[in-house]
Amino acid sequence: MNISVYARFRDILLKHNTKEFKYLLAISGGIDSMVLLDLFRQTSTQFHVAHCNFQLRGDDSIGDEEFVRNYCAKNLIPFHSVRFNVDDYKKTGNYSTEMACRNLRYDWFEEVMKLNHLDYLVTAHHLNDNIETFLINLSRGTGIKGLTGMAINKDNIFRPLIEFSKQSIIDYAESNQLKWREDYTNQTDDYVRNKIRHHITPILNEVHPNFEDNFQKTLSILNDTSSFIDNQIEKIRSELISNESSCKISINKLENLQNSDFILFYLFDKYGFNKVELINKLKVADNSSELKSETYRLIKDREDLILQKIVKSDINEIIIEQEQVEINSLNLKFVQSNTKLSKAKEILDFDKLKYPLKLRKAQPADFFYPLGMNGKKKLVSKFYKDIKLSKVEKEDTWLLVNADEKIIWIVNYRLDERFKIEENSKNFLNIIEC
Repeated sequence: MNISVYARFRDILLKHNTKEFKYLLAISGGIDSMVLLDLFRQTSTQFHVAHCNFQLRGDDSIGDEEFVRNYCAKNLIPFHSVRFNVDDYKKTGNYSTEMACRNLRYDWFEEVMKLNHLDYLVTAHHLNDNIETFLINLSRGTGIKGLTGMAINKDNIFRPLIEFSKQSIIDYAESNQLKWREDYTNQTDDYVRNKIRHHITPILNEVHPNFEDNFQKTLSILNDTSSFIDNQIEKIRSELISNESSCKISINKLENLQNSDFILFYLFDKYGFNKVELINKLKVADNSSELKSETYRLIKDREDLILQKIVKSDINEIIIEQEQVEINSLNLKFVQSNTKLSKAKEILDFDKLKYPLKLRKAQPADFFYPLGMNGKKKLVSKFYKDIKLSKVEKEDTWLLVNADEKIIWIVNYRLDERFKIEENSKNFLNIIEC
């Protein structure tokens, strides 16, 4: 037995986890994963094995699945397997084969873990995988985040071999006479990783015989640097962003930041905005201009940027068929009576109303007669502008309208003159804010 490899593995296992955790080992049948499986077998930890058959290599794919299945049966290890149709999945989006396989396997791993009450997914990623990831991200210009490599333990994914070189894994497998399956696609240059593995890494090792050790040291420094940056960015974030669901950020304060472009990248990358030049353009753009990511909007609002989380809602209109209406942050109670209630937020002349009333969002041609303006007609959009509502506030504002679409109330802002109560009003609609 190669004591040094097992001793290092055991120390890593003890450092990052406890015996109470249960693991799901992703085992392909290749040398890396079979070494991982052998190392786990020597511990007292509880684990299951999961194997994905992507059916991309015909009989070889079936052979891999049977090899892992038989190994687990012989060693009484709980085994899970699945077969995927990668081509069908690729048709559902713009996915490369690599990305399709990645999405399919990690989604399935998560299902298996939930069903079997397992705590960590364990993969056989090693040091050379991290080198390849580093070089790929370096070529893509991902910034320091992409250069820190795969973490040993993050987001319930445990990679206990991440500091082990490929050669140490090969040596362990050979000295312990392990069996594994060779994947012939690893010998081709069909994938970016393979090109790096076959042509770039060997040259780096030739130029610097200690390249792998030096790389691991550099990776450690980069991770420390990244952690320091994260801490500093969080301090700035706490000063500028009070609420990540929706808040205003002073453009002037952003302009006064030292190394502003650097900070802008790290400040807004979290929300899906990683192109600093677009953020800078937005700062000087017309009012209500915006950028959108999958989860957030960044909107120019005079001297500020509004950061707003996107909350999908299909509700743009609601018929008032009951006394109390609750929609988003709006919670109103409509009480019809022959008296004016003191707790009412607004009171309307009930006899002037035509039911059913409804709440809806504003439309371009909407107009009303603002209470107190002596019958002067005004576009709702112009009213919004006059009271300096931001784009977000406009979108969040509701209109209470009559059955004939006449606007009764711009909710929380202004009643319409036509529906106000008079001296001779006898029936009232009391609107109470709950």
